[in-house]
Amino acid sequence: MQPHEIPVFKFWVPEWMARSVIFAILMTCLFSFALYSSPAAAMGFYGIQPNDVQYAMIVIYGSTVAFLALDFRIVKYFSPRKCLLVALAINAACSVICFHMRNWTSFIICQFVQGITCALMSGIVLNLIFPRLKSTRARVIAYSILYCGIQISVPLYSIYSSMVLHYFDFNWLFYGFNILLIILALIVLLTMSSKARFTKKVPLYQIDWMGYLFYVCFILGLGYILIYGRQLGWFSSRIIVLLSLSSSMILILFIIRERKIKRPLINLQIFKAKNFVLGLLLLFTFYIFKGSTGLTYGYLENVLGNDPLSTIPIWLTVIAGTVLSMFVTSRLILMGYNLIRMIIAGFGIMALYYVYMLNFISVQGETIDFILPMFIYGIATGVLFVPIVSFTTSAAPPKIAINASLIGIFARFIGFTTSLAINNELQLYTRSAVREKFREALIETAAQLPVTLLDIQSSYMNAGSDAYTAKGVSTGYFNNFVREQILTRSTRDYYDLMLVGVLIVIVILIFTPQIQKVVLRLKKSNIPY
Repeated sequence: MQPHEIPVFKFWVPEWMARSVIFAILMTCLFSFALYSSPAAAMGFYGIQPNDVQYAMIVIYGSTVAFLALDFRIVKYFSPRKCLLVALAINAACSVICFHMRNWTSFIICQFVQGITCALMSGIVLNLIFPRLKSTRARVIAYSILYCGIQISVPLYSIYSSMVLHYFDFNWLFYGFNILLIILALIVLLTMSSKARFTKKVPLYQIDWMGYLFYVCFILGLGYILIYGRQLGWFSSRIIVLLSLSSSMILILFIIRERKIKRPLINLQIFKAKNFVLGLLLLFTFYIFKGSTGLTYGYLENVLGNDPLSTIPIWLTVIAGTVLSMFVTSRLILMGYNLIRMIIAGFGIMALYYVYMLNFISVQGETIDFILPMFIYGIATGVLFVPIVSFTTSAAPPKIAINASLIGIFARFIGFTTSLAINNELQLYTRSAVREKFREALIETAAQLPVTLLDIQSSYMNAGSDAYTAKGVSTGYFNNFVREQILTRSTRDYYDLMLVGVLIVIVILIFTPQIQKVVLRLKKSNIPY
């Protein structure tokens, strides 16, 4: 029997166990993103700024996106078990380094390497899932399960990191990751065959390594511009100008190279496919709106005073909404419902989430008030993600369908990075506007301000504080009150803008006749994997 004819899993492994192992590999490869569920913990541990945490996230995400373009060639050369064990070993080594070294540069380098291992493990997961599913129906359901796992990984690992950070330091997250890696490595050794391969061994010749270098440099350069642009003053900064020029030049060289060589890293002919670019724009837009939920978690922590453990019910609600909506959505797709109408409904649910948040965000509130809107957000995520991905990939010709996935992942990365940049820019703008209004209000009521401070001071003295302590604490209390008011008002203004954006997208989709006529034709050849 040829190696590519040998089952990847050993003969005694039942199907339910094989699928469980595949799902465990998927969730493990996404574990590194758990490090960003509590930015304040990372900032305190490494002594860095919020933008540094954001860029570290961009590094691992961008590294994953870039290496996925090489991955489909690499998994054809190495056996899946060997690839997995190497990826797990590299991950473990990076985690040990980060556990013992409190160095930000080392952390960034390890994140880049772990992005490569994440791509490698993701590629193996895809090759394990889709060849096992012969019917188109099974593949649509598999897509839903796959993307559901990706979407719920963030809140799931946020729960884990909250529990660890409640009792230990930030670096103990790496310790827990290593335990998970060891367990998974043992499972892979026991259940997978060492001789099995996905295909016949294809030599690693004519791989576009130069294209990969251009691609990853462009991704990391663009990420740096979007994350640090506001802090450095955009084009008034020499660094931003030089990076913009060099990134533009790299992109031009990449496009020229990909159009000329026989085996390009990414086949750019995919952009000629009808409706493919529209699908990319929908993915990009979806991730911009999706990224705004970070403000909700920030509001819960900074205004309502939630500790991480108190936020666990919110994350569980998001997981429940996502799982439920993706299950229903996959059924609707199989029943032949119009994809664009489903996407419009998804954006409508996202608009409902913003409306709800605008009604409940204030300086006084309870965590329980935000369970329903976050459940609505989870439903919107599930309703939007699978139809948009299905719409995008179905537009691709079968021969180059794999490129639809690669470009789609890149569009999601750009949407996510842009959402961070927009958050940074709009929050600064809205907070500045609100702070100016507060300043004007304080000037108008300047005569009343000393009286207010004296009232606060008297309250502390009545509670048992001495006059000196009460005076200092009353000033701090008032400043904190003003800060909460500014944060709350600026968050509301930001969600106002997001709501307007969602409504504009809905109107465009409704009143564009050619979009309404698009029908998804479910065929095996339309699905990349």
